[in-house]
Amino acid sequence: ADAAGAVHAGTAAAGASGGSRVRGRPVPIVLPSATDPTKLTLQKQGLDALRAVRGPVAPVVVIGPYRSGKSFLLNQLLGVPCDEGFGVGHTRQTETKGVWVWSEPTLVPSSETGTQPTSVVYVDTEGFEATGMSDAYDDRIFALSSIVASVLVYNLPETVKEGDIEKLSFALELAREFSGRTKVRANEIEIAQKGGDASLFAEDSPNAYDDDDDDLGLWDASQLRAFLPDSLLWLIQRDFLEGSTVTEMVDQALRSVANPTADAHVAELNRIRESLRALAEKRDAFGLTQPHLERTRLCELRDDQLEPGYVRQREELKAHVRKSAVAKSSLGAALGMDETSGMSQSTKETNAPNAKMTGVSLAALIERSVAALNEGDFPTAGSVVDAFNRDAMEKRVEAHVRALDAVALPAEAAALSNAHSRSKITQLAAFRSERFGRGAVTAKALASKLDALFEQRSERNAFASGKACDVLASRCEETLVKMSRMRLPSLRKFDATASRECARAFADGCVGPSKDTAQARVTRAVERERAAFSQTYNARLLNGLLLIAVGGVVTFRFLWVVPLAELASWALF
Repeated sequence: ADAAGAVHAGTAAAGASGGSRVRGRPVPIVLPSATDPTKLTLQKQGLDALRAVRGPVAPVVVIGPYRSGKSFLLNQLLGVPCDEGFGVGHTRQTETKGVWVWSEPTLVPSSETGTQPTSVVYVDTEGFEATGMSDAYDDRIFALSSIVASVLVYNLPETVKEGDIEKLSFALELAREFSGRTKVRANEIEIAQKGGDASLFAEDSPNAYDDDDDDLGLWDASQLRAFLPDSLLWLIQRDFLEGSTVTEMVDQALRSVANPTADAHVAELNRIRESLRALAEKRDAFGLTQPHLERTRLCELRDDQLEPGYVRQREELKAHVRKSAVAKSSLGAALGMDETSGMSQSTKETNAPNAKMTGVSLAALIERSVAALNEGDFPTAGSVVDAFNRDAMEKRVEAHVRALDAVALPAEAAALSNAHSRSKITQLAAFRSERFGRGAVTAKALASKLDALFEQRSERNAFASGKACDVLASRCEETLVKMSRMRLPSLRKFDATASRECARAFADGCVGPSKDTAQARVTRAVERERAAFSQTYNARLLNGLLLIAVGGVVTFRFLWVVPLAELASWALF
């Protein structure tokens, strides 16, 4: 049943249709939240199934109104019977809840020699406008589908209506988030890492920040491909209408309509139409006739019991989908992981221009996207972009903290400032290369965070410097006090000790912003203690001389009469 010649990841016994089928089963990726039915809840089972997929991955996601045949279509593409594939219902209630993935990928060989085959994973989604579900919930399902898909199959019954076009507005808003972005120069990070000129990111420099550029005509295509489908396929089920072809019908639906009254709703739809025409590089339309008149028995019928025209179209659709399914572009830098193993690695490795997404990084993309889409009452493209940019910003902040940590405290203020300046250049350059779209998380916001970290580190450095210098100054003062009490006073010994214990030790051990203040304190202490020591030294010397003179007078007059010695003693006195 595989017209494209794809190699399935594992085979089982032939199914009812007579073709080989993949092993596997449908597993949920997200389900409606039990506490808030407008939001999504991640399911470990589905994420684990995606993480087990090896090699480049290309998700084929089918979206559309409920009860439009999405699950039956996916079973047909996989070649599995309904009782083993995605759940198919025949009631007026929606059968699929949330988003489900087939647990085993279909391996499509690469056309390039020596490259890995692409793992095509099929994803089923809950239909729009189901009974009891809110518009916000539908928007979250579609937003997640458009972010995840490599091929987005828009499954519609019979024709394209205005409401179907309006549903695609999220893709437009996501594209607008990437407009006005100037790609970072390839050598900016290399320049920064080699100690480039800090003026590169000076606030008055045109290179500093690119967040205020409002040219909506410029898209960062490499980033946009990672977030939006590579191919948009309009699939019209039960195509029995005559006249124009399906492609012509879709083209007609995407043409702007006259709006002579300047109606705001019509203007918005025309804006969406215009953007959809330009957004998808690969936009195709495909029609499927009704498989059988008895739609409730479709799961029971073999291929030879279905309409021959439908079987032929289905096989053509299989080949078309697998040919269109190319691996999504990597978001490794944003997701902070290696695309092969899921482990963290450097920006340079994960941000390679030709890197492709794997099951590990696809699961991470879904986790981040669901968390972002659940923010607020209604999902917005800005919230998704901001969520990824917040992660990129946190990575840069952590790297800046590590750069500041490399400077042991206390440190000279100039050394800390230089480390901050060098790291700031590097982190801003890296953030500009990793950042997605515009959004509220900007390079200016990152610069403010880095400056705030520097201010905090400067305060810590001032405290550490003050503490270390205070200890040395106190130790010096204690030494000087002890020297002033020496039994045999010596001014030379006092000066030598003051130089050794105070000046040299203080110069080596006291660094940082408190050094000048502490140095002045020590200088005053030395001068004060030296003056006191000199006064004491002179007093003790005078007392000693007086004692010698009086002793000489008494001795040389009464005990040993030596007139000249007595005269000298009087002279000394």
